[in-house]
Amino acid sequence: MNKPKNLTTKEVAAILNCSESLVRRKDMKNKLGAFYIGVDGLRYPEDKVDQYVNNQKERASQQFAEDKAEVKKTHRRKKLHSNFDLF
Repeated sequence: MNKPKNLTTKEVAAILNCSESLVRRKDMKNKLGAFYIGVDGLRYPEDKVDQYVNNQKERASQQFAEDKAEVKKTHRRKKLHSNFDLF
C-alpha cells in the first residue's frame, strides 16, 4: 500500500513556481491542506497539491474561453464620429 507523500514548503513552492512565503500564507495552507509535524514541521499532502494545480489549470482554461468569447462579441468596427457629419 502506497502512502501519499507529504511535501515540504520548499517542494510545494517549486511545484507552484512561487515563493515559500506565499505557500506559507494562511489561505494557501487551507487550500493545500497543510498540517504541522511537531512544532515547526509544516507539510502538504501531495495529492492535495496536485488537486489544487489541476483546479487552477481548469479555471484558467475556462477563463480563457470566456474571455475569448467576450472579445468575439465586442470586436466590431466602431463608427467614426465627427462634428462635421463626414462619415
